[in-house]
Amino acid sequence: MNPMTQPEGAGRGSSAPPTLSATVAIPTRNRGPMIEECLRSVLALDHKNVRILVIDQSTDDETRRAVEAVSVGDPRVSILSTNTVGASISRNLAASTTASDVIAFTDDDCIVDAGWLDALLAEFADPRVVAAYGRTVPPGFTTRNGTEVAFKESTERRVYAGRVPPWHIGHGANMAVRRSALINVGGYDLALGPGSPFRSGEDLDIAYRLEAAGGRLVYTGSAIAYHRDWRDWASRRGVERDYGIAAGAAFMKHLRCGDAYAARLFATWTWELGVRRLGAGLLKWRSFKPMYFGYCQLVYPWIGAARSLRLPIDQGTRVYAGHPVRWAERAVQPKPEPQTSPSR
Repeated sequence: MNPMTQPEGAGRGSSAPPTLSATVAIPTRNRGPMIEECLRSVLALDHKNVRILVIDQSTDDETRRAVEAVSVGDPRVSILSTNTVGASISRNLAASTTASDVIAFTDDDCIVDAGWLDALLAEFADPRVVAAYGRTVPPGFTTRNGTEVAFKESTERRVYAGRVPPWHIGHGANMAVRRSALINVGGYDLALGPGSPFRSGEDLDIAYRLEAAGGRLVYTGSAIAYHRDWRDWASRRGVERDYGIAAGAAFMKHLRCGDAYAARLFATWTWELGVRRLGAGLLKWRSFKPMYFGYCQLVYPWIGAARSLRLPIDQGTRVYAGHPVRWAERAVQPKPEPQTSPSR
């Protein structure tokens, strides 16, 4: 089913959305002071009645010191220090350690707009919505150059129901998910995402599993996050290769589960992000960098698909099995949520 495109504000109920408790979760590892700008922006949200959870997988105390310096005792902020490694298990820990109705995720290299959380939460007034995604652009963005990372500039609101390419919906650096829906599909796949065997792809995989389970996903251009591109060229090349490998591993996983649509996803990915991007780099931007990124998405998904065959799969939840740490095994007693007030 194709996404339904609607202008901002259309398609939502005219009554005020129900009051939902929310946690903003920020996974981080060894980024130190980089998290400071992100946390300052979250503390400045218009939506004040929120828990802010920093999942710190760092090997030193630098991140903790940075968080404490910025939060200066703000009771909304808590730090979960863990010796686990990986973005996916960080996100699953957020689901395990909060009782909030909705968990909003952003990355430590993002800065969110003041109205970001309110815009995401408004979408959950529709009980069919299981996840909402927002607009993700670089700071000071004016025009594309073909080398953007985690980028979606559309200002249109879209509702996605049925099978659609998950990378069309949005990015994991700017999203919110209904906690119950995340748990019901088995959480993030621990073999995908930074710090995992496949090192990326956890966001497209969870979006696809949520939609495959019958959920409705929404993109809103009103929820804005600014994603900083701080990596040098050598690092960007590695990240782009990881994107391709992880995408291939995710598509092959679903294909091995008997989902024929995954073959279409594989073909669409290599065409849109491979062939077309390579051609745009050559003919539109006349730049080697987008050409190289296109090459990566044309070639490396095949490597990921081949590597997928080495790992067993839990057919029920569609996650790779056999990972040494299952997310539910790290669950702890949820902390009490702040009392919710009907006004903000």
